[in-house]
Amino acid sequence: MTDPVNKHGRRPGRGIRPWLLIPKILSVAALFGGFLAAAVLLHTSEPQTHEQWTFVITTSSTLFLYLIVPAVFCVVLLGVLLFWQHPKVFLKMRWFQVKVVLLILTLPPLHLTGRWLVHHAREALDAGDLDRVAELMGRFTLTVDIAVLALIVVITIGRHKPRFGKRPKTLAEQRKTTSTEG
Repeated sequence: MTDPVNKHGRRPGRGIRPWLLIPKILSVAALFGGFLAAAVLLHTSEPQTHEQWTFVITTSSTLFLYLIVPAVFCVVLLGVLLFWQHPKVFLKMRWFQVKVVLLILTLPPLHLTGRWLVHHAREALDAGDLDRVAELMGRFTLTVDIAVLALIVVITIGRHKPRFGKRPKTLAEQRKTTSTEG
């Protein structure tokens, strides 16, 4: 029996990249979906009582604890593993530089702000100050909205890989580079 003919041009030996890229894409989808779910919950709920506020805070905390935080860890871990395959190549690309800077500038502040707001909202809820809970959860909703927008920007940059003003190499420059490397 003969081996099947490779008529689509795929060659074996792409390494581990597809095995890292596919779970990363799924993790990014889970992360974005989790943030959208949290945003929809926070924007559509109109809690008035202590029990309703407890439900909103508990449900949004559950989304973060069991969906968003694990998705962030998976995205970061898989992104680092993908980066380690060709670090010199990625570090030269402006889209990658912009993406990493955006992540560094947005992820920690949004995380710390969100944790601070939910923590203080829980304290205000325990104290029975529903007006303070509403104020803090309104600010938390804004934080989630900013996170959704930041994710949209980072996902778009990662998907489209814009040049950001970097001129592509000409064919002559590419040939010169490959001839000096070999």
